[in-house]
Amino acid sequence: MRTLLASALVLLACGCADGSSRPSGADAPPSVPAGPDPIVLRVARNGGFLTAARYPALDTTVWRSSALLPALDRMVAFGADDGYLAAIDTSGAPVRIDLRLGTVTTLRSDTVRVVSSADGGSIFGLNTAGEIVRFTPSGGDWRMKPALPAQALFAQADGSLIVAGARKDRVIVWRVRPPQQTVSDSLSFAIGDDERAIADALQRTAGGVGDRVFVGAGENVLAVRTRDLGKALDVDMGDPVRAIAATPSGDRLFVALAGEEVLRIVDRFEEGITGKISLPGEARALRMDPLGRTMLARGNGDSVFVVSLATDEVVGVIRTAWRGDLPLVLPDASIAHTRGADVVFAHPRSLKDMRTVAGGASSFWHTLRWNGFRPRAAGLDQPVQFRTSAPRDSADLFPDSVRATTDSGGARPDSAGMAGTAAPGQFTVSFAAILDEAQARSLAARIRVDGQSPRITSSERAGKTLYRVVLGPFSSRADAERVGRASGQSYWIFEGVP
Repeated sequence: MRTLLASALVLLACGCADGSSRPSGADAPPSVPAGPDPIVLRVARNGGFLTAARYPALDTTVWRSSALLPALDRMVAFGADDGYLAAIDTSGAPVRIDLRLGTVTTLRSDTVRVVSSADGGSIFGLNTAGEIVRFTPSGGDWRMKPALPAQALFAQADGSLIVAGARKDRVIVWRVRPPQQTVSDSLSFAIGDDERAIADALQRTAGGVGDRVFVGAGENVLAVRTRDLGKALDVDMGDPVRAIAATPSGDRLFVALAGEEVLRIVDRFEEGITGKISLPGEARALRMDPLGRTMLARGNGDSVFVVSLATDEVVGVIRTAWRGDLPLVLPDASIAHTRGADVVFAHPRSLKDMRTVAGGASSFWHTLRWNGFRPRAAGLDQPVQFRTSAPRDSADLFPDSVRATTDSGGARPDSAGMAGTAAPGQFTVSFAAILDEAQARSLAARIRVDGQSPRITSSERAGKTLYRVVLGPFSSRADAERVGRASGQSYWIFEGVP
């Protein structure tokens, strides 16, 4: 008993019962933080089907698009609520990917040089003619010719758009609220630089996070509050601003300046420069980890500097090409980068190789956090029914062809022909329920599947007329699903005839 007690005390004192087998420090394996599913998206760089894998199980596909994507240049925004992913292809055309339906929409009516989206669904672009255009899931419905040239766009969650442009030696920031064509409010900054230099800086450095948008203009870093378009920051950096990256919270900005081998740190609360990070060389571009753990800085040639934001120090240098998608900080903070034809995952602290994806450099990579690829309960796709619901009016009880007969004095069909009765084997595709009849008819006019266009049904709800855009009925749910997917629109299926 005394020997056992002594042995236990020795083990307790050294504290190394299981620690000797664990890697320590820089060699400890990284882990994925808790939260929504870590998803890695991949598509061939010359275009193809988009696939999704739940990281780190890259060999297991959890989702695949139903349509081909064009060759992508970069991702723009993702909206978790609707599952829309906005991108821009190598020709300058905006692309919208519906991760719920697998559909892909390439908007080739305009070639854009600047693009912005708040939710992945509504995409704003600045086309080559100098117009600001908006593309929504229901079509390109708005465009505006600004009074002065625009160089930066910042789409807002409320549907408005903040625009920045240069005029002589000033930066002008204004807000528009589509479908209006007028400026609702504006703000200007005196920069003291020529218009061309300001315009070039605005296009290279524009960004936004939280309730702030920011730009570099000449030697200044500017920030504007999005809620009231008030001045939030105006810091003279002393040298021309080359690149800016913000932490996910927006509390700190990291600024690369021309001719300097350091990053300046600007604190939003201090409203000035609060520190610097020495680099092995001059930084030409910056890329922030979505979770704010690591920042990548593009150096000269094939050098990429890895900066730990926990210590504000350079971890090391990776030799890799700088592309629109790679290098990329993955959900566990490892760094995916190209090496020849392969993609290699580097440890976030030691930068040692952790994994190699053979041939991975031929793919375009993107990562996001989302639970939308989890299996859905069947009941979620069924319409809600209430036993005590008030009866629908006659306009909602019959198909359009039957309604035309009754409206002209014809006999009312018997109950066997009444819509709303969930006849077995009858399934209808519904695309929208809209309060505006013109908008409903506009949407219906854009949809055509198997030579058929949707029809409009209407009903009264709380004193307002609701217009439904529907196709069907179909003899099976599978047929209805096929038609819904082929439409390229958001849809849902219900049993019965509207």
